[in-house]
Amino acid sequence: MTQVAHPESLAGGLPAGTIRGDETVVLACRPSRWFVLLSPIRWIAGLVILAVLITLVCAAMQQLNVLPDWTVGLTWLVAIAVSMMLVGWSVLDRRCRVYVLTTKRLLTSSGVIRRTIYETSLVNLRQTMIDVGVLERCTRTGSVLFATAGTARYDTAWWMLSDPAAVQQQVQSMLSRATRSQPT
Repeated sequence: MTQVAHPESLAGGLPAGTIRGDETVVLACRPSRWFVLLSPIRWIAGLVILAVLITLVCAAMQQLNVLPDWTVGLTWLVAIAVSMMLVGWSVLDRRCRVYVLTTKRLLTSSGVIRRTIYETSLVNLRQTMIDVGVLERCTRTGSVLFATAGTARYDTAWWMLSDPAAVQQQVQSMLSRATRSQPT
């Protein structure tokens, strides 16, 4: 968990002017470094399975002298190249994700090509939940999900944080502070 004084200065962070003058940044963080490997893991596993199947078919066809010997090597070369591109994209995706908690709002900024910035007032935040999958448990990371009033789903999520419980606690602290300071 990284605390930053001004998330607008982060490369790939929030656009200038997103943080208003009447609020202070409490927390600014990115996904854990594990995000780079865990994010594309399903695609890479699928590629490996596909490469194994293609290798079996190619081996059978080579026995019949239909395909040259280099086709198996080409299959794995393509699988490795696509896997490296997926990991590269994941690096860019992590770099472009910024999660910000201010004294008044919760912001999620993401997207490599198409930027999306989600924001909600802390007084509208109704529920937070920590979600930890099997791979996240293995890497001691987790995600924090946020729901606002009037929705039947979680509106945004801060994916694969290094310490999701500490982040949730900090959000809950700011949430109680924001609701106490709100006029009734």
